[in-house]
Amino acid sequence: MTSMIDQRQVTQMLERLGFSEKEAQVYIVLLELNEALPSTIARKTNLKRSTVYFILEQLQKKGFASHIKRDNMVYFRSISPHFFLEKESSHVKDMTSALADIKTALPDLLSLNQRYAATPQMSVYTGRAGLIQIMEDTLTTKTELLCWANTELAFNSLKDYYPTYIKKKVQKKLWLRGIFCKDPLGEIFKSKGKEELREVYLISKEDYPFNNEINIYDDKVAIISHEDQIGVIIQNQNIADSQRAIFNFAFKYAKRIDSN
Repeated sequence: MTSMIDQRQVTQMLERLGFSEKEAQVYIVLLELNEALPSTIARKTNLKRSTVYFILEQLQKKGFASHIKRDNMVYFRSISPHFFLEKESSHVKDMTSALADIKTALPDLLSLNQRYAATPQMSVYTGRAGLIQIMEDTLTTKTELLCWANTELAFNSLKDYYPTYIKKKVQKKLWLRGIFCKDPLGEIFKSKGKEELREVYLISKEDYPFNNEINIYDDKVAIISHEDQIGVIIQNQNIADSQRAIFNFAFKYAKRIDSN
């Protein structure tokens, strides 16, 4: 832990946000190590490996951890503490006080893994809950959202969730620029651009077929395969900036052909 925050205080703060004591211990270790094998976490926390596996599964279900498979080994990572500020608060006791604690502790929690910022970080998310985690992460952006999407695939995949997502995006006054496939649903998204804070241009599915949804924001690129129910978030400033430049180039072209 950092010198500015006592580990027990952070554990208690996380417990107030719905963590068990052991979940808090594992999450703090993930922040410190950036990514780790369950065996490493077990050694650091003095918990049984079977217990650590169970806790990691719970943290993933709750949206506080992700995993990536590399060299036939599964590594786990913490989701950024910024996610706490987006988390639904229905299960949290005294949410106002708890969020005040998080905001106070946030710089120190983030400092635990700042040394990894220059190294591209990739987190993998699976299933409907995982895709929602990715979309919720886009709502933490400090920059505009840039989005490529086949709207029919994306909307049908998360039909019950997208209205909530759009409402949150509008409440946060987050502006989106999009390149969407030309279809009836794409036309609807374009027509509602003013009220839902987006500028959208449509391109032919036949000429430019793409099935993935890609969101570019802050220093992140989120890629979702809705058909496969899997997605990744790549975090690296240079990668995000390069993808942003490619998007801007394509956006100018999409605007021109959509206007014809």
